[in-house]
Amino acid sequence: MGSRALPRSRLVVWLVAGVVGSLTAGTGRTARAYDFTIDLRTIGQGYQVRRFAADGSNEILSRRRLTQYLDLNVYDIEPARWRSDEGGRNILYFDASLRFDSDFGGYMLGRPGGADDIGELKQSQIDILYAFLGGKNVGGKVDFQLGRQFHFDLIDFYAFDGGDVVYHASRAVAVEGFAGMEVRGELPLSSPIYEIDGTSAGSRDPATRPGQNAALEPLVGGAVAFGGEGQPWGLRLAYRRVWSPTVDQLPGEPSSGVNEEKLGLTGSWAWRDRVYLMGGIRLNLLIAEFDDQQLALRVRTRARQWITFEYTFLAPSFDGDSIWNVFATGPYRDLRVSYEVGLSPEVKAYARAFIRLFELDPDVPAAGPYAGQDVNAAAPGGGLAWGGSLGATWRRGRGFLRGDGYAENGFGGQKYGADVASRFAIHPALGLEGRLTGFYWRSDLNPITDAGVVFGVQGGGRFQLGHGVRMHLLAEDNFGTMYTTQFRTLAVLEMDASI
Repeated sequence: MGSRALPRSRLVVWLVAGVVGSLTAGTGRTARAYDFTIDLRTIGQGYQVRRFAADGSNEILSRRRLTQYLDLNVYDIEPARWRSDEGGRNILYFDASLRFDSDFGGYMLGRPGGADDIGELKQSQIDILYAFLGGKNVGGKVDFQLGRQFHFDLIDFYAFDGGDVVYHASRAVAVEGFAGMEVRGELPLSSPIYEIDGTSAGSRDPATRPGQNAALEPLVGGAVAFGGEGQPWGLRLAYRRVWSPTVDQLPGEPSSGVNEEKLGLTGSWAWRDRVYLMGGIRLNLLIAEFDDQQLALRVRTRARQWITFEYTFLAPSFDGDSIWNVFATGPYRDLRVSYEVGLSPEVKAYARAFIRLFELDPDVPAAGPYAGQDVNAAAPGGGLAWGGSLGATWRRGRGFLRGDGYAENGFGGQKYGADVASRFAIHPALGLEGRLTGFYWRSDLNPITDAGVVFGVQGGGRFQLGHGVRMHLLAEDNFGTMYTTQFRTLAVLEMDASI
């Protein structure tokens, strides 16, 4: 007996009905108390890309991508008798975001199959980006989330299927614990964008154990936070560990291994509306090194003048199963300063400058023009790069105009460019926008062949088709040294509803 897949539109309706129905199950009298919002975006893209065919000639592949996002929020789930007189306790809600992605162009129809199949290329895919039941101020002390969720802060970003509970011991102290399974692209209805860097579902070499990518990865962690909401300062110390069982275990190998283990500290402090300080540092326990350091100080000197100082240290880190941990390049340090000024209520300008130092490993063989040399000594300026940008923005009524220019030089190569963008609302239901770009680049590794210039032009508009219904249309073309044309179009349909 055969089977047939549901049409996409019907599938969306069934998913929404199932989620809302499960959350509002009960008597009709109770269901009327629930409120929900739905946001639906449909994005269509059409363009072509060039690749080298098997015989060495150029081949043009068409992409015809259709992507739909469905965001659902259900609130006022809790019975009225659960709420306090102020209405701020025992709040229950549900948030979800789903993505439906299809590509019916030649790019996907002609993709390799069989033994040469590429796991990352799928003609159609459904992903649950997040979906969780949450509670705030339950019993005046507890916040929780249960389901697929993600966390991000100044130094961290991860997603997992499980539970997260925060206990507010006092107004200034909170303790958090979470556990679940890391979200991986090999799991059903999962997006690969959340995976730890350095793994690939497309690996087919038995020596690399491609089955390891499908192994479940338990995740546990905890945090303690001080200050925060309602306070001018905040600190959060967090720990997270991810591991997985060993697939195709050989004699002498452990039954499991650690994929990621990190300890991070983030903090912020504000003084009135004049000084803001934030920073973070992360210790990668897997490689016993600090791999992320961030510090920023923003000071308002006058009514419309700001100065910002930033320091960044980043070292590449990967999944514990990844071979890139062996071949990773060195870290870099980045120092930059920015100045922003409001020349008038309508005009703002800025200037930024940076210095970046690459800590290159002299034991790693150099390539290109540095082959056989000490990279730190042979590279222009050693491992030093520098640059800056200037720009201004004008806003008045329905109009907007912005111009930017930037330049970079030193280690790695050169890049110079400019960008001008504008937007104007002709009518509340009709807005037009445009953009012009141009830049030149030259790489140090291959300064003769890896160099060129690119120009781009974009034009489009936003149309209000009805209450809560908007259409965005955009067309662009890029041309220059590498391409005579790269024309593409983009259409986005947005719809939202609330009851």
